[in-house]
Amino acid sequence: MNPVLQVSYEKRGVDAALQDDSVLAVFGFGASPLSATEARHVPVALAQLDPEPVVEIWRTSGVVRTGSWEQLTWARCDKMTMGHLALDLRLFDDMHHASRRAYEIVQDFLRQSPHHCPMKIWNYVPGINEGEGDEECYRQFCVGRAEALAADLAEQPPMPAATAIGAPASEHALQIYLLATAWPGINVENPRQVNAWHYPRQYGPRSPLFSRGTLMRANGARQFLISGTASVIGHETQHDNTADQVHESMRNVNSLLAEARRLLGSTHPALGDAGVLRVYVRDPLEFGQVKRVLETLIPDDVQRVYLQGDICRIDLLTEIDGIIACDGA
Repeated sequence: MNPVLQVSYEKRGVDAALQDDSVLAVFGFGASPLSATEARHVPVALAQLDPEPVVEIWRTSGVVRTGSWEQLTWARCDKMTMGHLALDLRLFDDMHHASRRAYEIVQDFLRQSPHHCPMKIWNYVPGINEGEGDEECYRQFCVGRAEALAADLAEQPPMPAATAIGAPASEHALQIYLLATAWPGINVENPRQVNAWHYPRQYGPRSPLFSRGTLMRANGARQFLISGTASVIGHETQHDNTADQVHESMRNVNSLLAEARRLLGSTHPALGDAGVLRVYVRDPLEFGQVKRVLETLIPDDVQRVYLQGDICRIDLLTEIDGIIACDGA
């Protein structure tokens, strides 16, 4: 059974891609999210490192409808919803308050949506490593997010797969977008890592709230949404060089895939199963090395894009996320 969500990287313009009625979202790179032209257009401020520019296209089946909820815009088919929120940080005192407001909007939106179960959330945080100690931007983002989720649910908040990457400090928007369905996914944890919400206090006053991956089922097909995955074992960063961190990141990706296969009792998901990967690189001068290492670790038919972005910890140099089919290629 073909997955409902088809993801590809294509060498075409945003406007041309939006002419396709089956398109749920088009992601362009290197532009402010505040420059979105319509609900299905999701600009991402991270610069693309690949020499040939591409757009990421989400296609689906059936009629795609669009609309807005407060500052959030959405595109929806029968089986799923893509929601996109870009909050202008110039209207907020700090990242703590912007993050809390952003997740209040996200929670309000999901509560009234026919697709109220988030499968994955992407967060792009300007200047993510700026600030000292608990005042670091990412730590304040986590505090705001946790407060918004705790206000909505007394118990454990929902924790789908997620990515948090640093956009340029000059970017004015905190960007969040999500994929949601009508039925809960199966959250998957990595046996090699401590669950993120159990991180010790040394990483901030509030732990990050996400699962390492989420299994999504729609229309009889399954897909695995992989969270931002870096060179972390237990809760500690491993290695002080980019090449070794890439290898460790891929060990974690493969560990997640193995855990998903165990839960499903299946030989899938596996790299090469109609999959796409995003690779985030802190230092653009390391792009060539990251690409060479991954070419030895990832099948050629796995589409990927390389983006310049800061990672949530200052000692992390690269991170990988992706969407992989679970039912074979």
